Amino acid sequence: MARRSRRLLEAGGVVAGVVALDQLTKWLVRREATELPHRFASWLTLELVRNRGISFGTFAQGGTWVVVVVSIVMAVLVVLLFYLGPRYSLPLAFILAGSLGNLIDRLRFGFVWDFVSVPYWPTFNVADAAIAIGAVWLGLVVLTGE
Repeated sequence: MARRSRRLLEAGGVVAGVVALDQLTKWLVRREATELPHRFASWLTLELVRNRGISFGTFAQGGTWVVVVVSIVMAVLVVLLFYLGPRYSLPLAFILAGSLGNLIDRLRFGFVWDFVSVPYWPTFNVADAAIAIGAVWLGLVVLTGE
């Protein structure tokens, strides 16, 4: 039981850290909105976009049902954190943190703030990146068993 508690505590720390980073970066970008867009390199632009969909702008006409689906996914992830082995906890924590970060925006503003723009990819934020990293990591864990 001590191992499970430690694993859940570590996962909780990851979730809290990623959500805090996501909300902080969104706040900083909103604060500097009058200075945007700002091109850092030919492949990287900082711009403020209101995303009414979910990760990477998909299902832009989603509305309330997106909040319901994301909430259900988050509940499932929390349950999985309790029951799956330790190798799954950190990837699931990243997915949960990203979902929670975007859900906070959706509940506060009715949309999600995105701000990182790179060529050939939808504008995204820290929460979207956490979801993508967690999903790839989880896929690797499932495929390799490690």
